[in-house]
Amino acid sequence: MLDGLFVTPAVTAISEALSSAGATGTLVVVGNAKLAAALKANHEVIAVGLSPRAAKKAGATLADTSTLDAGSIAAVIGVDIATDDTWEPTLRDWTRVVRDGGAIVLVDRGHAVEASRRALCAGLSEIEQRHAGRAVVTSGLVTHLEAT
Repeated sequence: MLDGLFVTPAVTAISEALSSAGATGTLVVVGNAKLAAALKANHEVIAVGLSPRAAKKAGATLADTSTLDAGSIAAVIGVDIATDDTWEPTLRDWTRVVRDGGAIVLVDRGHAVEASRRALCAGLSEIEQRHAGRAVVTSGLVTHLEAT
């Protein structure tokens, strides 16, 4: 999705979204090795869901987020969720691993309306969108409601 030419503007928009959300700590980047590598310059990053070839270059990676503890991550950055048919369980799992008040950041090529809709359907609050060239960066905060 993100060519080398478009990584820098996307990283800038993602960094702005993380700053706006106050998300500090470990980040999970799902599905894009270049984005994970670029974010490693300023953040602790766990790369998830990379191809075998990209995983070799990236070093330690995870196949998915199922082994991460609930509420243990500051933010999840995922690519192409607005065109993913399995977006509901994916966002549910990402929400599980993000701590209360953390962020989920969606990076898509276009599809701004669909990215917002899916973020809202996933229960994210304080939705924001930024444009970085053709990429749309949609972010929202995770709230874990506890039954009392």
